Amino acid sequence: MKSLKQYIIESNIEMNGFLILKPEFLEHTEDFLALLKNNGWNIVQQNECTLTKEQAEELYNPHKDKDFYKDLCKYMCSDKCLCCLCHKDCEDPIEDMKKLKDKVRENWGKDEMKNGMHSSDSLENVKRESKICLN
Repeated sequence: MKSLKQYIIESNIEMNGFLILKPEFLEHTEDFLALLKNNGWNIVQQNECTLTKEQAEELYNPHKDKDFYKDLCKYMCSDKCLCCLCHKDCEDPIEDMKKLKDKVRENWGKDEMKNGMHSSDSLENVKRESKICLN
């Protein structure tokens, strides 16, 4: 029997969600993965890792001119994260993932930076960010 990942790859279904459960929040992994599944998201690839400084800087490169950039990059390298490449069959996966991110931040977030979850804000960034974090 084929795995979901193999089926999606063979069917050429586009991955349309990328997210990171941020440092300090892996204690919520089980609840987080259940939340994804219960909201119709299929995880195609996941990896628990500690981002390097270079990965964090590349990931948040669009924000490099913002005041918070250096602190955010430092924070994202501070401990393990859970990176997930996902798929959901829906009309607007980016908006759907944003709603999920809002729930995570409301439930577990500590402040603006330590807010629990990062998610890609466009299909282009799903591809860009997942290549940075999962390869």
